[in-house]
Amino acid sequence: MKRIITEYGITEPLITRINYLEILAGASENAKIHIRKGLTKFDILEFDAKSAAVGNTLAMKYRVGSKHSKDFLIACIAIANKLPLLTENTKDFAYKQLTVLPYRINVAKL
Repeated sequence: MKRIITEYGITEPLITRINYLEILAGASENAKIHIRKGLTKFDILEFDAKSAAVGNTLAMKYRVGSKHSKDFLIACIAIANKLPLLTENTKDFAYKQLTVLPYRINVAKL
């Protein structure tokens, strides 16, 4: 992850509350405390009134199925805060208002 942050020149890594909860909920019981401690390094962006306004505009332009509703909310937060989105999952973030920074984690090196 440090390589990716350096590669893109990210100076202040942020995470949305949605990502935070996705990561924590997907972790094994043994890993949750360690992961929560690691996530404290990130400032957390909430889904707020600005994000909701962006979401209202985007909802008029795009059709989003329930499978992608969390990704839609994450995109709204990034757009509302004028921030790029670092993701492995670029296909679910195809909003022209959003700058996407693609990356791949090399699992072999973890």
